[in-house]
Amino acid sequence: MPPLSTEAALALATAALAHFDVAPDATLTFVKQRENVVFRVRDGAGDYALRIHRHGHRTPEQLASELDFMASLAARGLAVPKPVPARSGAPFVMQADADGNAHQVDLQRWVNGAAGLGEAPEAWTGSDNPEPAHFEALGELAAAAHAASRAQGRLPGFSRPAWDVEGLLGEGALWGDPRRLAADAEQRAAIEAGTEILRERLTALGTGPSTYGVIHADFTPENVLVSPEGLTLIDFDDFGEGFWLFDLATILFWYQNHPRAAEYREALLRGYERTEPINPLHVDALDALILARGLTYLGWAADRPGDETSAFLEAEVLPAVAAQCAELAARDAELIERRGTTIGPYSPLFYRTPRHFVHGEGVWLTDAFGRTYLDAYNNVPQVGHANPRVAAAVAEQIATHNVHTRYLHEGVVNYAEELLATFSPELDRLYFTNSGSESNDLALRIARHVSGNSGILTTDFSYHGNTLTLAAMTTGLDVSEPFGEHVRRFPIPDLEHAGGRGEAEVLAEALAQVAEAIASLQEAGHGLSAVLVDPSFSTEGLPRLPQGYLEGLAALVHDAGGLVIADEVQSGLGRLGGAWWGHQVTGLVPDLVTMGKPLGNGFPLGGVVTSQAVMDSFSSTNMYFNTFAGTPVASAAGRAVLAEVHERGLVQRAAELGEHVRARLAEIEAGHPLVASAKGRGLFFGLELVDADGTPNPELAKAIVERLANEGILISRIGPHDSVLKIRPPLVITAKQLDVVVDALSRALHEAAPLPVGAGA
Repeated sequence: MPPLSTEAALALATAALAHFDVAPDATLTFVKQRENVVFRVRDGAGDYALRIHRHGHRTPEQLASELDFMASLAARGLAVPKPVPARSGAPFVMQADADGNAHQVDLQRWVNGAAGLGEAPEAWTGSDNPEPAHFEALGELAAAAHAASRAQGRLPGFSRPAWDVEGLLGEGALWGDPRRLAADAEQRAAIEAGTEILRERLTALGTGPSTYGVIHADFTPENVLVSPEGLTLIDFDDFGEGFWLFDLATILFWYQNHPRAAEYREALLRGYERTEPINPLHVDALDALILARGLTYLGWAADRPGDETSAFLEAEVLPAVAAQCAELAARDAELIERRGTTIGPYSPLFYRTPRHFVHGEGVWLTDAFGRTYLDAYNNVPQVGHANPRVAAAVAEQIATHNVHTRYLHEGVVNYAEELLATFSPELDRLYFTNSGSESNDLALRIARHVSGNSGILTTDFSYHGNTLTLAAMTTGLDVSEPFGEHVRRFPIPDLEHAGGRGEAEVLAEALAQVAEAIASLQEAGHGLSAVLVDPSFSTEGLPRLPQGYLEGLAALVHDAGGLVIADEVQSGLGRLGGAWWGHQVTGLVPDLVTMGKPLGNGFPLGGVVTSQAVMDSFSSTNMYFNTFAGTPVASAAGRAVLAEVHERGLVQRAAELGEHVRARLAEIEAGHPLVASAKGRGLFFGLELVDADGTPNPELAKAIVERLANEGILISRIGPHDSVLKIRPPLVITAKQLDVVVDALSRALHEAAPLPVGAGA
C-alpha cells in the first residue's frame, strides 16, 4: 500500500497515543518515514519515539518478538531504547487509519542528548569523519548484544524471517531481488555471478551457535546514536536470526570508501574481540557479508522506485556493488584462462572452485580475496608455510653464494651428517636430488645395478613420480605410457576389508600374491631388482596391514635378490610420529630410502639414503652428479627444517596429536553408518566412507572435501576409489586447530549424509 501522508500519520499517531500512559497535551514531531513512520513525543514526564508500522509489514507475532527482544537486552543493561507498553499491558496497539487499514503502533523511550553516528550517504562518500574510538565502542556494543542474544537464545513466541543465505541472497530474499535494479544485461550478469559465489562462501559458514544467532541486522550509521554516555543502538525493525558478523558487515559496508576505512575496520574488530573472540575462519567471511549487504540494499531499492533513498542507491551504490560482483567473478576466471593458454588445461586444479592463494603462514593460507584457510592437507611445508627460519636460511645463503657439489662447502656436509643421524647406523650414505621423482628414479637405477636384474614390484594403486621409468610403473593415475613388461603389481592387504577372514589367513594370501608376482618376473627373464613402496601406503588408502606383512614382503624381495626401497616423501620426516621415518614406525627395513620436497619445506630438495656397500657398488662405476642437488642453499633449507623439527619436538608431538585425532575420528566412525573406518597414524589420517551397502562412496568423500574447502579448511581424498578422506597437515598444527578440522569434518559429514530421524549420534 502507498505510504501514509504526514497528516494522516499524525492523526493516526494522536489517536494511538490515547492508549499509552502519556499526557493528553503531549506534542508530536515528525522524524522520518521509511518502512515505519516515526514521531518524537514530548510530555512533561519524558520523551518517546512513536512508530507507526506500515500496514501488513509485520505480523503481530513478529512485532511482539522485536519488542520482547529489545526489552530483554535493556534488562541486561544493553544500551538500547526501552519499549513502553500500552496501558493494557500490551507491547503495542492496533490503530486504524482513515481508510480502515489497521497499523501497529508502539512506543519507546527517546534517547536524549544523542545524535546519529552519521548518515549513510555521507559515510559512503567519505564526507563525514567519525573517530575510530566510536567504531571500537560500537564493536564492544555489538559483541555485548550478541553475547546477550546467545545467552538467552530465542525468546518464547519468537517469530521473525531469517537473514540466512536464502534471506540474504535467495530467490525470496528479504529485501528483494537486486538483479531487478541492474541498468543493463552486463550489470545483471555480474550480480548473478557474484551472488552465486557469495552463496557458496556464506553457506560454508553454517548456522551453528558460533556463527549464527539473533542479530540487530541493520547497523547503519543512522541507527547508532552517540552521546556523552556512550553509544545506543536503535531501530530493531529488521532484527532476526542471521550471521553474527552481518551486523559488523552492515556498518563497514557504508564506510568502505572512507579514507579512514581501514582504521574503522580495525577498531570495530578490536572492540568486538575485547568481548567476543572471532574464529579466524569467520573473519574471512566478513568481506563476503559486506558485499551481500550491498546486494540487499539493491534489492530494497528495486522494490521502491521513486523513493529518495532508492535513487541514491541506484546512482551511487549500484555501480560499485555490480563492479565488486564482476571483480569477484572475474578475478580467477581470467587467471584460469591464461593458465590454460600457457601451461595448458590438463594440469589439475583442486576443488570445484579453484583456490588462488597469495600468502601463507604456519598452517594458514590466504587467498586473493583475503580469505584464510586452515591447511590440513599439504605436507610439503612440513614445518609450516613461509617458515621464518627456513626463509631466513635460504635468503642468507643465496645472498652469499650458491655452487654445486663439485666444490667444497661445509654447510652441505653438515646437512648430510645431520640428516643421516636420523637414520639407523647401517643407512649411512646419501645422494642429494631435487625431488621425490628424481629420488625414486635414482633408487630404481641403483637397485637395477646392484641386483643385476630389471624387474620391479609395485602395488596395484600407487604413484611415485613423473619420470619415464616411474610412469611405466604407475598404477594409481592415468598415464599414456604402457605398463612396463618388467613390472608386476600386487595388492596390499587391508584388515578393514578382510571379509571376515582371520589375520593369519589374510597375511598368508597377501604374501603368496607377492611371491607369485616375483615368480612371474623371474619366469619372464627380468628377475627382481626392487620393490618400491610408501611405508604408510598412503595412495593406497592407508590400509591396516596384518602383523608381519612388511617383514614378510622384505624377506621375499631379498630372497629373490632384490632391494627394498622405502618412498618417504609422504610418510617421512616425523609425519607418522614417534620416529623420524615411516619405515622406522611400520617395521619395514629398507635398503634405500627416498625423500622429496618436505626436506626443504618446499625448496627443491630430495635425497636417497642407502648403505656404504650399495653406494660403493653403484658409484664406483657410475658418476652421479646433479647441478642443483645439495647446493649450499638447498642444504641451508634442509638444515633449518631439521632444526625446526628437533627444537620444536615435532616428531613426538605428531605422535601425541595423532592419538588425540585418532580418538576423535573413532567417535565419528562409531556415530555414523557411512564411515567404514578411521585410518592412519601420527599426522597422516583419514576416514573411509561407504554407501549404505558398504561399497566405497567417492561422491560423499568429494562432497565433504568441497564443503570443507568452502568453510576454509583444506583436505583431500585418496584410495583406489577416492573414498578415503585424506588429512595430512603441516607438523606445526596445534591440537586446537586439529579440533577445528575434525569438528568441521563431522559437521560436513552429517550435513552431506544426515542420519535418519531417531538414529543415534
